[in-house]
Amino acid sequence: MPPLTLAYIATLLEQRRHIVRIYDLALDPEAPLSAAFQPLRSFRPQVLVVAGEHPEMLAAAVDALHEDQHQHVLPVLMSRSSLNANQICSGAIQWIDSQRGGPKGPADPSVAITLIDDLPFPARHLLSLESYDLRAVGGELQTIVLVAGLDSSESEKIVLRSPTQIVAELRSVSHEFGLRHYLFPDVSITADRAWLVELLTRLCDAGLNIGWEASADADQLDEALSAHMARAGCEAITLHLRAASVFESVDVRSRVRQAVTTARDQGVFVRAHVRLEPPYESVPHLVDVAATFNLDDVRFDVVHAGAVGEAGDGTQVKKLARQMYDAGRNRQRFISRFGPALGNLIWKLSGPRGASSDT
Repeated sequence: MPPLTLAYIATLLEQRRHIVRIYDLALDPEAPLSAAFQPLRSFRPQVLVVAGEHPEMLAAAVDALHEDQHQHVLPVLMSRSSLNANQICSGAIQWIDSQRGGPKGPADPSVAITLIDDLPFPARHLLSLESYDLRAVGGELQTIVLVAGLDSSESEKIVLRSPTQIVAELRSVSHEFGLRHYLFPDVSITADRAWLVELLTRLCDAGLNIGWEASADADQLDEALSAHMARAGCEAITLHLRAASVFESVDVRSRVRQAVTTARDQGVFVRAHVRLEPPYESVPHLVDVAATFNLDDVRFDVVHAGAVGEAGDGTQVKKLARQMYDAGRNRQRFISRFGPALGNLIWKLSGPRGASSDT
């Protein structure tokens, strides 16, 4: 994912007439730091903000920058989700102001950045958007637009962005970069129905001719909402499911199955991220049930796999889950076509060929 938090910081600095660059070393992870820092030697920045997800790597980068004669370096530990972008931006701008002796240009105190709506649009022109492995369901280039952030004043409560701001940013990015496909990350878009209906209505009224995808809760996806989402450009949704809580309840299974059917009837691509938890003896049954949901795509995540240090066990569980899921999907296709009794018989007689068929 592109580091949108840094792009937000860049916009705030550009508004203060600073010249800003963003270098994402993750785009070339094999490059040594000495080579990765070469653009800095040409650009010669007065201050540096270095961000990363891993403390050890971040500390090593800061040490290397100090050795390379960069004295004003701010290390920032952050993920790429950008959910806390407003908090990081506030701290970074205050630090840069302190290094520069106050805001550059006319005297103006730092603007309070409490909510995500307090931020300007991120400086995407400083990012190589086409270099990130983000693709829509049809393979088209996709980028991220935030729809939520953390409220610094209320114990980091997640707050949804103003629908007006979201639509304005989508319009701006579509016009400037020609992009037509977007991902709304981090939160379930159905968490607040009134907010979502307002967003969908504004998207329909704007006529941007874009597509987008987001996470959603199966319980909220009734026919009316799914239809409204599709009219507003929704091309894909992701359901996050805990295997034990979902697949062991007939009522929950029914609601998930209905949500998938309703969304797919509207032409929306439906994928699921299924969280597998111990005891793993139940995995075959849970995965077998998942195969009946008629999902377009599924990913299995394994929790607490094996003993400490046995990371490979998680990979093995996911691999086995995928194999069982694919076999279950193929059996379900035979059942859908020929009925339960004959479909099961044909699937069993087809052997390995039936287990790998996409028919």
